[in-house]
Amino acid sequence: MITLGITGTDTGVGKTVVACAIAAACVARGLRVGVMKPVESGVSEQADSDAARLARAAGFESAGPDVSPYSFAAALAPHVAARAAGASIDISQLEASYGSVQRGCDVVVVEGAGGLLSPLTSDLAFDTLFARWKARLVVVAADRLGVLNHVRLTVAAAGATGLSVQAIVLNAVEPGVRDASAGTNLEVLRELLPAVPVVPFPWLADVNDLNAIAAAGAGLLTVLGVPSKDT
Repeated sequence: MITLGITGTDTGVGKTVVACAIAAACVARGLRVGVMKPVESGVSEQADSDAARLARAAGFESAGPDVSPYSFAAALAPHVAARAAGASIDISQLEASYGSVQRGCDVVVVEGAGGLLSPLTSDLAFDTLFARWKARLVVVAADRLGVLNHVRLTVAAAGATGLSVQAIVLNAVEPGVRDASAGTNLEVLRELLPAVPVVPFPWLADVNDLNAIAAAGAGLLTVLGVPSKDT
């Protein structure tokens, strides 16, 4: 079984879209896929949750409690959102949910919240969680000014925890022409980080089109070492 940990250089860089694309591409290959959003904040009754979108991409009708063990209304870092709700995040609950989600699967896609060091508790962040689960790390970054610094910081933080960064996904977070850096970011990241594949990811007009997101994610599976069903 392969666990893929999807993290970002910041919030709002397209982690959920990329995570859904990977899950949908795995399903299209006939693989058994589990998905998990350990903690989600900013959850509203009026909008689709990240966990619900992940579940649909994996072929489930809805996100069960193990897919989304903790969700909070406040759009804050997980630790802060939990505290605002008068709750706390229990690592043993996350471990139990992960154990349930991964059972019988070929691939498990786990999407973090915010960046790699976004705190879950006062002494635990996503870097430690992904390390415990031996996740292959996928770093999602927005293709815009500032990405070089943000990616290098995230890769350095991952290395300090012993995490293996399998790919950097440079995501087009908006349509059309972006700022001037978008013309050089891909080339420069590949130059600065030659040991890590840097993969461009296109703008998707309809992120609910499972066929389109599966097609966009298909190329990532080879980079991530995800085998076909018969391999």
